[in-house]
Amino acid sequence: MGKVGVVCVGVPWFDTETARSITEAVISAVRSEFEVVADGDIVTCYQDAEKAMNMLRDPALDCVVLEVGTFPDGEAIQRLAACTVPIVVHFVQDSFQGGTVERNSQCGAGLTSYCLRAMNKRYLWTAGDVRDPAGQEALLHSVRGAAALAALRRLRIGAIGRYPPGFLPSAVDDGELQRLLGVTISDISIAAVVRALDTDPAPEAVPVPRQGQILKAFHGGQLPEEVRHGIERWFRALSSVMKSSGIAVFAIKDWPELLGDMNVPGLWPCLGWLQDSGFIVAPEGDLNAALTMAVASSWTQTPTFLADVVGKDEHDGTLTLWHYGCAESLARDPDGIRYLEDGNDVEFTLKHGRGILFRLGRNGQGYRALSVPVEVVPEPVRLRRAACKVRPIGASASEVLEALLNEGWDHHVCLVYGEVEREAAAFARCAGFTLSEM
Repeated sequence: MGKVGVVCVGVPWFDTETARSITEAVISAVRSEFEVVADGDIVTCYQDAEKAMNMLRDPALDCVVLEVGTFPDGEAIQRLAACTVPIVVHFVQDSFQGGTVERNSQCGAGLTSYCLRAMNKRYLWTAGDVRDPAGQEALLHSVRGAAALAALRRLRIGAIGRYPPGFLPSAVDDGELQRLLGVTISDISIAAVVRALDTDPAPEAVPVPRQGQILKAFHGGQLPEEVRHGIERWFRALSSVMKSSGIAVFAIKDWPELLGDMNVPGLWPCLGWLQDSGFIVAPEGDLNAALTMAVASSWTQTPTFLADVVGKDEHDGTLTLWHYGCAESLARDPDGIRYLEDGNDVEFTLKHGRGILFRLGRNGQGYRALSVPVEVVPEPVRLRRAACKVRPIGASASEVLEALLNEGWDHHVCLVYGEVEREAAAFARCAGFTLSEM
């Protein structure tokens, strides 16, 4: 749960009683998902704003909702704009009861947005009565997006070995990420994983997933015990390295060194187990994918699926997603999870549901964001790895594929479950990223 500040601005010659009532409703709406810090007084002048800044200097604060209760004082807006976290401007249009403009909040939002833009401040705006479900959800979409951006300044991504040869989309400029988002990249040597694999702690020291459960083999029967022990050994090694680092988000160079030279089966299935154990793990050293998955994790309680787009079906209008390292909790049928006998992979179809294809990446002009609403169709897909078909919503599969190729997008996309396209758009706008959406 992040922390959000709520500040109401206005002037006393408009209807401040209604402004206070609206602000109380805003606080209640935001408090349903976030810790809230708020001052009940309306900020009417520069001096009031200076007092509010004491509250907004909290280093744990992720964003501020600036409620334009009435037309505000411009100097107060300029002072509040000095806060270091993103601002969500919210207002409720006047009802014109009694044939008058009671609060002039919409015009006040115009003054506010001008001041924020002039000061090069990251902000979003939204309108609507939060006492209505639609208005509340519209506000929360923006708050979630802004809070996800600000939370990145506390994010460390563990880079285990960087990335495989030639995988240019997996590379990042560490300094650029620090400047833009406050994200820190911490290098972790592959040697640390090798040492942990060699020392292999006692099984009871590191509990592993699927204990007491049968692991089904791809061609029938039960997975050989030596292969199961290999998966468990990888899990103990990697989880011990990850826990000792104090980091929860990782990109791992899982091949060629670890996959080819260790003679221990089960690395790739183990990555899915790690995802279901609270870690975020991007295979193939894809640091921007790890960033993408970390941002998305603040909007959904479900693990994300980092995937290759490997096919397009013109007949049913779908794209096929496929990759390794997927959390098994995403399987549509737990009984359908089958491990290849050599331990190199695990096959299952992902569950049906609504989601988006999401990606943060970089081109020659800077960072950008991709967001495509999709439905994961309830059709079995058997491709010796985790896989599914998705049907884009609002665009055809051909149009999405053309955009990916014409715009030169990273070859991994992230399937995020949930109707979170508005959160993705809010995040991109607040970050100043170019947004490609369909």
